[in-house]
Amino acid sequence: MNKDLFIDVGSQLAHLRMYPVFDTCHYLLTALQVRDDIILHQSGTHNFTRRHPLSCWLSTMLLCFSGSILANFLLGESPIKDFAHHQHLLLATVCWYLVFYSPLDLVARLLRFVPIRILVGVAKEIQRTKKVFDGVHSTLAIYPDGYVVVVMIAAIKGCGGSLMSSIDRFFRGVWLPGQTEFLFPSFATKASFISAIIFVLEHVQLIQFERELVYLCVASMFIYVRVITIFFKQYDPLMPFENISSGILFNSWSETVSEAYRRATAASTTSGTSNTSTQQQAAVIPAALTPLTATTTVISGKKEANNTDGQGKTLEIKKRD
Repeated sequence: MNKDLFIDVGSQLAHLRMYPVFDTCHYLLTALQVRDDIILHQSGTHNFTRRHPLSCWLSTMLLCFSGSILANFLLGESPIKDFAHHQHLLLATVCWYLVFYSPLDLVARLLRFVPIRILVGVAKEIQRTKKVFDGVHSTLAIYPDGYVVVVMIAAIKGCGGSLMSSIDRFFRGVWLPGQTEFLFPSFATKASFISAIIFVLEHVQLIQFERELVYLCVASMFIYVRVITIFFKQYDPLMPFENISSGILFNSWSETVSEAYRRATAASTTSGTSNTSTQQQAAVIPAALTPLTATTTVISGKKEANNTDGQGKTLEIKKRD
């Protein structure tokens, strides 16, 4: 493969302008996410979006700008700093209105159409990669040696919507403390932290590859998982590694060995019991009732009857003679 081609593609991705196309895709998918969450957790409230439009709008705006709100708060800046640019807030409001109140629910239906959903999802993941990348380098300008802070701020910019989901539901009158992102982190959250670490390692030159190639690989990872998730709802390529690492690092070795021994013993006992029961059943069945024996008995009986009839006919002919 031509390495220069991949470097050129990565460079173009890194220098794409996010406003307005990619930001629009992000706002549309965020509004659709809020709408689906309302249907899932607030189905008992009739016409919630029409009876509580302010709550619905605040919830959507919070998720649309959650990454920058959290990052600015942690960096000691104004959480509403990004609202100074009114065009972003206006664009997010238009996307919110179209998703929730478009005639015939047209926009929401189009966003659920698989080809359009793939295109919009790819654009959102490109924007997520850009947020993490810019978050790393903007935070490095403030904390040149604070790599932990850099990773945390960059990851929050990439997955702020997932981290703010509980507060988002609270704005709509729903409180689900058992479903926070800290208890059940999504792939977007885990991948954002991993991507931030990769960009930091590339910055300190522990990863000896061109920056454009690293950027392209991270963006490709986000896009791949997004496309697969559209077809398979529950897909997390990090889950097998989490299971193995948690079993090794966070479990007692004695408990692990005893549990494995118990399972092996239970499996051998179950197999031995099933073999014994099978042998007993085979012994109870009479041999004369098996299909093969019955068929052989019927055939031999027919042959003996034919032989008897033939001998009787021969004696009758001899007597007549």
